[in-house]
Amino acid sequence: MSDALWRWSDKGKFPVVVDAASCTLGLKDDLLEHLDDERKDRLKGIMIIDSIAWCKDLMPSLSIHQTIRKILVHPTCSTTHLGLSETLLEIAGALADSAEIPLGTTCCGTAGDRGLLHPELVHSATRDMLVQIQSAGEDTCFVSANRTSV
Repeated sequence: MSDALWRWSDKGKFPVVVDAASCTLGLKDDLLEHLDDERKDRLKGIMIIDSIAWCKDLMPSLSIHQTIRKILVHPTCSTTHLGLSETLLEIAGALADSAEIPLGTTCCGTAGDRGLLHPELVHSATRDMLVQIQSAGEDTCFVSANRTSV
């Protein structure tokens, strides 16, 4: 993976934008633990940008002509670890009349793939925010920083 990132970034000249916060966090942290020193040094020379930060940088040059009524934001654990939860909320706020993180949103219970194998983890972790989500209205959108695998 580090060799591909090195090629894609033209030896560190261009940033690599990652479209899932868990992958961004994995590239920034976990990957470094499993590389030899030469590859670690090369990877440290590559600017890895999460799509949330990339979108925030683009916002000043975009014209928003129409907003939606409401967005509920679910910052993932990776989004929180990357320090991008407020940035995600800010982007949502620019696209909607109202944007908020539902009360009780601390963990989705997925734990990588564990929630797919044990759905009771997800049910337990999200029960406090479920009422707020269900009462949000049909014209409410829901956003997060990762796509689902299903």
